[in-house]
Amino acid sequence: MEASFIYDLIVCMYLGKIAWVDFKTLKIKNKSLLYLGLILAIRLMIFNMDLEKVIYALLINLIIFGVIYFYPKQLMGAGDLKLALVLALWCNYPQCIVAIYLSFIFGGIVAIYFYLKNINKVSKKEKISFAPMLILGNIISFFEADNILNLWLSFVG
Repeated sequence: MEASFIYDLIVCMYLGKIAWVDFKTLKIKNKSLLYLGLILAIRLMIFNMDLEKVIYALLINLIIFGVIYFYPKQLMGAGDLKLALVLALWCNYPQCIVAIYLSFIFGGIVAIYFYLKNINKVSKKEKISFAPMLILGNIISFFEADNILNLWLSFVG
């Protein structure tokens, strides 16, 4: 097994922990994000990742999630914004674009499900944890972004 795969598997397990805690508490601890950031920064150094792609991913995530966070209706928590920025260290450009799309697709599916099923009498004011969708989108994108982009480009032309 390749060393980077084992390292990425460890990252996935840590992301699973963050997703579970956010799902249960609607909170993402800064300490968890700091540890994740350190793990990913070390990964960047060990495997000599392209810093330019990391910067593009940081900017894209900052713009998209920053606009959503600072939108007047507080559509996203600060933890989700910070998580998106830290995940840019893992899902670089162009993977981050696929990750964003997948995250919002998964989030939309969950929101529609809660709305249609009215589970626990969810109202418009109740919050849904977004970190699990953000993490799932990034994990799928990290491993399959090239295939997803090629599939999408084959449909577009």
